[in-house]
Amino acid sequence: MATLELVNLHCHRKQDVSGSDEPRLKVDGVPVWNGVMDKGDDRNLRPTSVEFDDTTKVALEELNGSKAKQIGADVTIRESGNPNTVHFKTSGAWYELSFEVS
Repeated sequence: MATLELVNLHCHRKQDVSGSDEPRLKVDGVPVWNGVMDKGDDRNLRPTSVEFDDTTKVALEELNGSKAKQIGADVTIRESGNPNTVHFKTSGAWYELSFEVS
């Protein structure tokens, strides 16, 4: 059993042309964090953590009211051998997620 600890989310470029983004992180399809961000913002995600076996999938969505648009592809996190950060990108948005696995 491993623990995925979400550490920080950084917005390099937001999705919405006007107003703030409302990003939502999901782990294995379950929402674990949401907030409001603008370009250049950082959000401390601690103490958000999820236990998993072998692998887990992380996704980032941007909410517009009740509609969600996924930013980039799902990222697979393994019990070991992961980078320290992963990127979620579309033609408009770019977010960077820092995490730790123990």
